[in-house]
Amino acid sequence: MFHIRYLEYFIVSADVGSFSKAAEVLYTTQSNVSKGVKALEEFVGDRLFVRQSTGITLTPLGKHVYKYASKIMEDVGALKDFSKSTEEEWIHIATSPSSWVADRFVEFYNLYEQENLHWQVFTASVKSIIRRIADYKDEIGFVYLTQDNQAAFQYTMSRNHLEFVLLAKAEPMIYLGKKHPGFDSGKLTEKDLQELRFVQGYQDVFAQNDREKELPRRNVAVVTNSDYIMERLLLNSRLANISSGCLTSSDHPVVAEGIPYAVPNDRPECPAAVFGYLKREKESLSKWPEKFVRYIQNMLQ
Repeated sequence: MFHIRYLEYFIVSADVGSFSKAAEVLYTTQSNVSKGVKALEEFVGDRLFVRQSTGITLTPLGKHVYKYASKIMEDVGALKDFSKSTEEEWIHIATSPSSWVADRFVEFYNLYEQENLHWQVFTASVKSIIRRIADYKDEIGFVYLTQDNQAAFQYTMSRNHLEFVLLAKAEPMIYLGKKHPGFDSGKLTEKDLQELRFVQGYQDVFAQNDREKELPRRNVAVVTNSDYIMERLLLNSRLANISSGCLTSSDHPVVAEGIPYAVPNDRPECPAAVFGYLKREKESLSKWPEKFVRYIQNMLQ
């Protein structure tokens, strides 16, 4: 009989390069590990390891099996999480990097702190958020995206049986670093604008390849997935950032008055981006994600 633990024996053996070391890590015997790996090899019909006096290495087939075995063990771990006691209520949400959303979540949490809720808040790219919701890791994901890539986005939504609910149009604004000469005045000349260098979030919709005409990649000095690095650069450098005006906290320590960032002349009526949330198609939100959405809507008014 094939057991899930054989996959664990196989993965750990591959990681440490030895059946004996894997046995130590897993608090079992080398015999158990060897038997488990042999049973897995019989299951797939070929060798998974090259066995040498200096240790073990994966065969080409073993490398493929390792990838799938790792995914299976990840999914098994998720199933174990589902089976935990239901006495604790957990709410799983995801969001694109946004100081505005972060501030709203903190406010919302403080409003309902006495409810003794348990939250998991995950920050990721739009692509990762789509995958997480489709895989039932999160119930809802707040994202913003450009008008330019909405056709591809809607196709991806359809394939993953998700839907996007619009919350706001997001006009782009330039926010100058505190060391920039124009920080206090909030004004930029045409020359200033051409010479600006930017720090942008990783996979930020305001710095994508399909928008190079509006924000040349040569002007992006730093791309980061760290809010801390973003804040510290804006506090201590001349770098600027392009973000959505409606999603930036005016009381944030690194934010001065935003400077409107012009949309191309051939699309003057179009906002650069839209903001909303993703959820699984034809499924109603549960109580607390629904409450949080209503809170976000109220704050956007």
